Amino acid sequence: MLLLAANPYSGSGPNRRRVDAVVAALRALGAAPRVVWDAAERAAALADTATMAGCRAVIAAGGDGTVAQVINELPRGVPLAVLPLGNENLLARALGFTAEPLALARAVVACRTRTLDLGRASAGERSRLFAVMLGAGFDAAVVHRVAMWRTRGPALRRVRRTSYLRPIAACVLDYAYSPVRLAADDETAEGAHCVITNVASYALNVPLTPAATPEDGRLDWLMLQRPGLAALLSYCWTAYRGRHLHRPDVRAGQATRLRLTSATPTPVQLDGDPWGMTPVAVDILPRALTVIAPV
Repeated sequence: MLLLAANPYSGSGPNRRRVDAVVAALRALGAAPRVVWDAAERAAALADTATMAGCRAVIAAGGDGTVAQVINELPRGVPLAVLPLGNENLLARALGFTAEPLALARAVVACRTRTLDLGRASAGERSRLFAVMLGAGFDAAVVHRVAMWRTRGPALRRVRRTSYLRPIAACVLDYAYSPVRLAADDETAEGAHCVITNVASYALNVPLTPAATPEDGRLDWLMLQRPGLAALLSYCWTAYRGRHLHRPDVRAGQATRLRLTSATPTPVQLDGDPWGMTPVAVDILPRALTVIAPV
C-alpha cells in the first residue's frame, strides 16, 4: 500500500488535478495508492501501526510546510517521497523531486532510498523536527503574520507568493529587531537575524548556506548582525549574488547543538511555519529520515 497525503491549500496550482495525475501514473505501474486530503485523517493513518506496517512509502503532496507536518507524523524508516505543490518546495528541490507524474511514480515504485539528517527544535516540553531550516528574526515575524492571515475566517486560505507582500510591509514598519544570541557548539554569535539550515537554498532559491547538505551530520548556521531595513535589503542583494559570506557583518558556521536566546522573545519559524518564540534549543538527528531517491 502507498499513502498519498495531500494538502488542497498548498501553493496556487491545481492540486487535485496534479494528485490525480500521479495516482493514474502509479496505477498504470501496478501500484494502489490511498489518497488522504484531510489533515486529521492523515495524522490518524500515519499513527496507525497496522496501516504503516503495510505501507511501502508515503508521498507528501504539498509545500514545505505540508512535508514538515508529514515528517513529524511519519514513523521512522517509512520511505518518504514529495510531490511539490507549494510556492518554494525547498526540500523537493534539494532532493530532486519534480511535479512530473510519471517520474515520481517510477521513483516510488522502484523504491530506492537514502537517509537524511533532520533538525530538531525544542522549547520546554515541546519539540518539532525540521528538514529545511529554522529562522529567528524578521523572516519568522513575516511567517507568523502570514499564518495569522491564513487562518482568519471560516476556511483556511491559500498562500501565494503575493500573500507575503502585506505581512512584509507590516514587519518593515514595526519589527523591533531584538538582538538574537546564538551558542553553536563552541562558538557564539549575536545579530539581528539567524537562520539554521539543513539544505543549501532559502526562499526564491537564494543560496543562503551553500555548503549545507542534509547528509553530513551537521546543521549550518548564519547570523546577519546588522538591524534595520537598509541592512536587510543589502543582505538580500548580496545573498542573491552569492557574496554575503564575504561580508564582515555576517557570521556562519556548522554545529550539532545550538541554542538561540534573546532579551525580548523573538519569533521563530520552522520550514516556513510559525513555531513560537525564543529561547529554542536545536540539535541534529543524523540519518533520521528515509526518502525515495528520484530516478
